[in-house]
Amino acid sequence: MDLLITILIVLVVVLLFVVAFMLVRAALYGKPIQKVDPVEGIKVDPPVIAKHLAAAIRKPTISSLDPAQVDAQAFRDLHAALEAMYPRVHATLERRTVNDFGLVYTWKGRKPELEPVLFAAHQDVVPVEAAGLAEWTHPPFSGQIADGYVWGRGTLDIKNQLIALLEAVENLLKDGYRPQRTVILAFGHDEEVSGAKGAGSIVAQMAEEGLRLEAVLDEGGALTSGSLPGVKSSVAMVGTTEKGYLSLELTAQGEPGHSSMPPQHTAIGILGAALARLEASPLPAQLRTIAATLDEVGGLMPFSMQFLLANRWLFGRAILKRLMAKPMTNATVRTTQAITMISGGVKDNLLPREAKAVVNFRLMPGDTVANVCEHVRRALADERVTFQPLPGQTVREASPVSPVEAPAFQDLSRVIRQIFPDAAVAPYLVMGATDARYYTAICDNVYRFCPLRLTDAELGLMHGTNERISVEGLGRMVQFYGQLIRVWGERA
Repeated sequence: MDLLITILIVLVVVLLFVVAFMLVRAALYGKPIQKVDPVEGIKVDPPVIAKHLAAAIRKPTISSLDPAQVDAQAFRDLHAALEAMYPRVHATLERRTVNDFGLVYTWKGRKPELEPVLFAAHQDVVPVEAAGLAEWTHPPFSGQIADGYVWGRGTLDIKNQLIALLEAVENLLKDGYRPQRTVILAFGHDEEVSGAKGAGSIVAQMAEEGLRLEAVLDEGGALTSGSLPGVKSSVAMVGTTEKGYLSLELTAQGEPGHSSMPPQHTAIGILGAALARLEASPLPAQLRTIAATLDEVGGLMPFSMQFLLANRWLFGRAILKRLMAKPMTNATVRTTQAITMISGGVKDNLLPREAKAVVNFRLMPGDTVANVCEHVRRALADERVTFQPLPGQTVREASPVSPVEAPAFQDLSRVIRQIFPDAAVAPYLVMGATDARYYTAICDNVYRFCPLRLTDAELGLMHGTNERISVEGLGRMVQFYGQLIRVWGERA
């Protein structure tokens, strides 16, 4: 009896110790949000900025994989408009074109031996479906200014960023400022269709010149509220990496013949069974990437969530299960796979010789094209089904993860909070693709952020109907870029 009591006492002591340990971890979870003094930023005239953006919107710089479908004159007209609107920029900075339409502006610093910083945007926009034109409040290429907004295709993605950067530099030049570091503005012209001729060629030229960059800022996250579980306040989501891309074409072979005498499994049946096995075998999930995001803002979460996240060693599986329950959050914890195309057969009474399907993968950092292919091979488990990268499609690994400990990120975080004092800052994984991925070849500190407050509804306007940006938000963007150019441009 005494032994049993002793064992129970020991168990209770151990349990209390474990609980106390977990409570201490929860209490210490999350980095404290450091306050910074807000800055007014450079003086701006939002209505004038809005007129400049409206003028850029009126140039339908729609990119296409087919060069014959690109309106070259629209890009030339945009370049002429930029030159007229920003005379100081064009008189002071060196400008060169890349593949006819890409633009690179170089603002030489006082200390040219320092590695430059680069700000990126792209000139091209996606097309507007003719069937949806009637749903637009204002025509998509009218650049209408109404109800406190600039309306049109590209106002959010991302001529707003292009115009805001040029406005910031024009104003800094007006104030007589010259950076210590060289500042580069790089505007590709085909981001919406891969970016290879724009940003890809710009980076290739820089690499040939032996240029290394200190830091890069491109499009990416924005300031949102409620975007992170348990965090109700405004959070600036700064992309530090982006997913890779792979589409595999699967082919199953069968015996052609008459459907009246079929084998046990046709090519379509063989392929269907293989696809079912693949869907039943998703790539493994991991908390590492999303945890890095949540850890930055842990102090803003309810204590119950802090307790769970601080003790992932015990609750990790439960947290993953909850995240995997929804497509949006599932995509933040694993390499996703989606069957997007399928074909096979030409007539109802003929056995198909082959059947094909396409599976699209978005690769998490840490996964590679090679290990995804090996996963597919094991999951299909059928030598009659072969696969290869979809002909003509892009294959790319996930981007390297840029460090949040780097001075460039710390400067960026501070400037965000100077211009948006109520915001916290968190790194995150960009699900789609940006031109930023090219710059990782010549820079370790590549970040993706657009200094704009956006609701969930406004986020949905990108590439959508009634795309628009507030005039007030546009002015704040210019102030942000002006401040960051000063901070990055002066850091020794």
